[in-house]
Amino acid sequence: MVKGCEAICTLFLYINKEKEYICNMVDLMQTLLGDKLRKAMVISGQMAWYEAFDNELKRFILDWIQKDQLQQGIDEDGDLLGLYSEFTESINPLKIAGTPYTLEDTGDFYKSMFITVLSDSFIIDADPIKGTDNLFFKYGDGIVGLTTENMDKLREQIKKKYIAFIRRSLEIG
Repeated sequence: MVKGCEAICTLFLYINKEKEYICNMVDLMQTLLGDKLRKAMVISGQMAWYEAFDNELKRFILDWIQKDQLQQGIDEDGDLLGLYSEFTESINPLKIAGTPYTLEDTGDFYKSMFITVLSDSFIIDADPIKGTDNLFFKYGDGIVGLTTENMDKLREQIKKKYIAFIRRSLEIG
């Protein structure tokens, strides 16, 4: 069984045999097209995936969670985490009654957030322990998830990074 570039050349030879075109696989593989075909054969979707999740993208994701979501007091489903009460405001004037929970009191929860990239997925996690409370038990795992809007942003970012990876791999403009 012929694989990769050889298959393309063999197919070309077969299709053109009747018209007596002469095509030598070695000749084709020594052209710019052959060079690009060889490079295309080693491109890995997994390599592109890992490269897409660089530090810049991880920072974007964490910023989306912290700034677009938690600062608005919402989880990955867009559900409100809760609102500060007048009693809470009387204890801590920085927490104004009627404003959403942001889970940023000390900043430790935000600082503990991290992303682990696996071969075909990624995990967003954090240290949920705040005093005697577990924020994941109290508000759900969705406090470190992405809203639909932010997942759309992520898809676009990954698409751009995949395209850049392919261009670099094939040495295209």
